[in-house]
Amino acid sequence: MQMLLVSPKDIGVALRTLRKEKGLSQKELGQRVGLDQKKISLLENGNANCRVDSLFRLLSALEQGVVLQSKSNSSTSNQDDW
Repeated sequence: MQMLLVSPKDIGVALRTLRKEKGLSQKELGQRVGLDQKKISLLENGNANCRVDSLFRLLSALEQGVVLQSKSNSSTSNQDDW
């Protein structure tokens, strides 16, 4: 999956989509990375209060990584400058 994520809400939507594609519940994903179900829910709903190492553990558990690209190279019109 390749998505342009420009806000905490975008990250949450991507995490939820990836988790569901893997057939995992929030609790199961949380157990894999050492977070409780409530924290997974908050992240999936766009809560910006997340440690970077937690985000990378989640991405690793979902077999994903991060690629940085300039926003000016994007064809997405919904870009937030938060």
